[in-house]
Amino acid sequence: LQLSTDQGFSHVNLVAREQGTAQVSERGISERFNLEFENDLLTPPQFFTNHRTRGQDIVVQDVTNTLHFISASGKTLWTKSLDYPILGKIHEVDLLRNGKKQLAFSTTKAVHVIDRNGNPVAPFPKKFKDDITQPMALFDYDNNRNYRFVVIQGEEIWMLDRQAKTVQGFTFRKADSEVVLKPEHIRMNNKDYLLFAQADGKLNILNRRGTPRVTPKSTFEFSDNPLEQEGDNFVVITADKKKISIDESGSIATVPLDVTDSYWFTVEGNTKATLDDNLLRINGQLVELPYDLYESPKIFTVNRKVYISVTGQQENKVYLFDRSGKAIPGFPVFGSSAVDLGDSDRNGKAELLVRGGPRELVLYQID
Repeated sequence: LQLSTDQGFSHVNLVAREQGTAQVSERGISERFNLEFENDLLTPPQFFTNHRTRGQDIVVQDVTNTLHFISASGKTLWTKSLDYPILGKIHEVDLLRNGKKQLAFSTTKAVHVIDRNGNPVAPFPKKFKDDITQPMALFDYDNNRNYRFVVIQGEEIWMLDRQAKTVQGFTFRKADSEVVLKPEHIRMNNKDYLLFAQADGKLNILNRRGTPRVTPKSTFEFSDNPLEQEGDNFVVITADKKKISIDESGSIATVPLDVTDSYWFTVEGNTKATLDDNLLRINGQLVELPYDLYESPKIFTVNRKVYISVTGQQENKVYLFDRSGKAIPGFPVFGSSAVDLGDSDRNGKAELLVRGGPRELVLYQID
């Protein structure tokens, strides 16, 4: 039950349904299942590849820092108590290079790698005395599972290998000021670029060894928007509402943006999505959403189809569109977090995973 008030009107929203009963919409959406937890959920739920079935399981953390691992049918397989909240997303790795997947993530005090049975994979966890200040970045330059785990502690940068040892060939160990965004690896024109944004406005664009590969001819006031790649340019969305494009020579093109403080920019391949308050643009196609507070758009590819999602935080509604900006039939649906999309049972139909109520996980199927 939700009550929202504004000048001159009030809006009451009530969602009621029978617990555990799949709901089928005439509009093409069915609810596969919903799970109620003992405690509120802390993180958005994520899919995790099941190397046995080639489908996907589900992982989510609650406010007691307990990690829950759930099958595609909604059965809890195990829970694991962690000391701290997970920073950012959970990554998939094949640390032993045998086709078996593990969960890799960081908390404020350690880097963890856990197998699908909930057991730590040696030599992890790698513990740190001082706080980790950004979500862990995972680099796999040549897609050969020679992983690099990048850990930020304020100005300090740690790059670890698969044995949790410091990579000696990486020389960028300390920034001039605090690193303020998650590091990014961008592959452009057969070259690797590692991006580190500093609080003093400097953007380090480095090679694999940690030495400068591109030197931008300016500094920037970074916003919460992540560093992106658009075509052959690196893109920075600044806090003073400018779009900065940097080419491989370091030259800069600046475009002032007539946008609000609630502006998001994301690119995945040849799909671009921007969100300015309630104005969503997908590859230039304008979609006007109802007024709400929205999270950053997310871009997914499932079964060779591209989807773009946004979640309204006040009305608890999830919107889903294709790459031409057309709404997927049956949406919006009830949801209160960022979503994940996949095909957990490999039936050729995309599924959407989201937190429903504070203690609820919901799995929808797009029919």
